Amino acid sequence: MSKTLLIYPPFCTPASPPYSITNIYAFLKNNLPSDHTVEVMDLNILFHKLKFSKYNSYYRGVGAGYDPADYDARTEEYRQLTADTYSQNNRKVLDGEDPEFYEELLNEIHEQHPDVVAFSVVYSSQAFYALALVRALKELGIRTVIGGPAVNDSLKKAADATLSNELELMEYITGEKVDHDSLDCETVLDFSIYDLDDYFTPCHVLPIKTTSSCYYKRCTFCTHHQGATYYELDLSIIKRSIEASGENKIFFVDDMMHKKRLLQLAEMLKPMGVEWMCQLRPTIDIDADTLKTLHDSGLRVILWGVESGCDRILGLMKKGTRTADVATVLKDSHDAGIRNVVYIMFGFPSEKESEFRETIRFLEHNSESIDLVSTSVFGLHKGTPIYENPGDFCITEIKEHDRTVLDSNLTYEVSAGLTPERAAYLRKSHKKTLEKINRFPKTMNFFREHMLCLC
Repeated sequence: MSKTLLIYPPFCTPASPPYSITNIYAFLKNNLPSDHTVEVMDLNILFHKLKFSKYNSYYRGVGAGYDPADYDARTEEYRQLTADTYSQNNRKVLDGEDPEFYEELLNEIHEQHPDVVAFSVVYSSQAFYALALVRALKELGIRTVIGGPAVNDSLKKAADATLSNELELMEYITGEKVDHDSLDCETVLDFSIYDLDDYFTPCHVLPIKTTSSCYYKRCTFCTHHQGATYYELDLSIIKRSIEASGENKIFFVDDMMHKKRLLQLAEMLKPMGVEWMCQLRPTIDIDADTLKTLHDSGLRVILWGVESGCDRILGLMKKGTRTADVATVLKDSHDAGIRNVVYIMFGFPSEKESEFRETIRFLEHNSESIDLVSTSVFGLHKGTPIYENPGDFCITEIKEHDRTVLDSNLTYEVSAGLTPERAAYLRKSHKKTLEKINRFPKTMNFFREHMLCLC
């Protein structure tokens, strides 16, 4: 008999159970031989409960008598505390010290007596604590496996194996090749493996994916899809996962969904009485009738990848959108009764200051259709079309800066447009202008799931 423990390490926002290990758990439970067992452990939520229990109590009760100003103040306080905590503990790992609650978390793992511990590293912020635990488990003679989009060279060197998917993990556990024809791929998710009251939300919000990757894959700044093959998961299995959970708030965490898929999803969800949120690209085919149909099925919040209010920049990004169409989509969504969160990226290479201000004007002009603005400053990443073809974006030089745990950091210089420093300054100088647009507390960008609970 062997036992595998799936681990989700600190640190990331503790708003919902992790999709990654929930999905892997369901697959392995279906397909591992009877002499192999598997369990899950969300160490991220355990750390946050130990460190920030009073905030868990606040967020669990915030739905009763919700005060936006108080929410904003408390969440800004919480955001700063967590940022400081993550930074301090990451520094401890760098300095060879034990991070906070290290013994408690390590004991939780050890008490399970696992033969294999598999870490899902989704965010770079999880790499430090994961590295400390991998090293400790290795000293205890326990095999460690890592996987996920934020795996880096430091983790690869420390772990016994780096795996890409649940099939590879199954083969590692059993030591045998998988017979694909014999696999049971009806992976109905089981959220009963968590105590959902542990999570820092006014109501339970479950993360579910309906696709394997992004169907679009053309945005010049993006590597989220990591070149993975796009396929659509069986909607009947998604339905069974929701029904089995007994919950009615769902965040579909797909990078993006196309219109046909959205309408299929809406048809399935409408009789189920659930409320849901998702991430979309504001393309003109998502028209008023479509948005009304989606709202009638329970869609309450859309996180829109708008990125810019300048058509030239949208063209460079290859978003496949135009500002006039984006404005129409946002208005139609608002008129349908859906809350709109707008993602904006400032400082895209070659963006001029006049184009930055064009985006500000776009947001102000369409403020009646916007509930929350979420802004960032462009960051360059390896593997993107921008990185591979920097000259097309006025980038003259890319510099790589080594880091101890994380992969190298990239900086760049431009021959035209805003520097990253200038873009960050302009973003900060327009903070009050942007915040005036928000109908929800600005800090709800930190807890996106809360919009589904409080809208």
